[in-house]
Amino acid sequence: MKKLLKKTLIFLTIIVILFAGGLILLDKVIMPNVVNRKIVEVPELTGLKKDQAIKILENLNLTPVLEGPRYNNKYPKDYVIFQKPHKGSKVKINRRIYLAISGGEPLSKLPDYRNKSLRDAKISIERLGLKIGKISEVRSELKANTIVDQSPEPGKNLPKGSTVDLTVSIGPNVGKVRVPDLLGKTLTEAKNILRINSLKLGNVNYQKSQNLLPNTVIAQYPDKGELVDIGEKIDLFITKAGNE
Repeated sequence: MKKLLKKTLIFLTIIVILFAGGLILLDKVIMPNVVNRKIVEVPELTGLKKDQAIKILENLNLTPVLEGPRYNNKYPKDYVIFQKPHKGSKVKINRRIYLAISGGEPLSKLPDYRNKSLRDAKISIERLGLKIGKISEVRSELKANTIVDQSPEPGKNLPKGSTVDLTVSIGPNVGKVRVPDLLGKTLTEAKNILRINSLKLGNVNYQKSQNLLPNTVIAQYPDKGELVDIGEKIDLFITKAGNE
């Protein structure tokens, strides 16, 4: 029992000594360093280049923390657009100073102009703050003044003022025409459409149908959209009454 009491007293004595030592360390070393740390005034950093602002803070024993990039029309890329704490704030050395860095002007996501008219593409490009670059002309199956290709490719993010090159169709080869869509038309309507498009009526094949009105086009050859010679014959499949 006496041995246990003796050990307990020794243990408590050690605890008291450690606690007292901790208080002395806190009072004489730690707290003075915290309380008596040098106070500095935060300088104006907004509008400065990033590297310049960092150097100023480090010379004042302050810690720069960079945030961003944030796209901004007012400040060029890599310039400070915002700081916290603000200019004139009194802070202790080693304090963190947060700097928001500009990524430059906002980027515009380039739409897909392929298969759209040159006029529509120009309007869209100008509205985005971009510029029309080189316009190349090629023959293609697309009708004249239709965008065939573009550079940069669709979906790319571009800064304002960037140029967009366009490749524009001047139409198919001379003497060619696209086959119109005749499905659902009456035979009379189909003949008129073929005539307007400088095409001719080819073979007419009749098929019985109880659901559609007689003389309705249900199939055609060549198919709609195909490029054929002017004067080409277009075969039609036409309905007739189911009891005929």
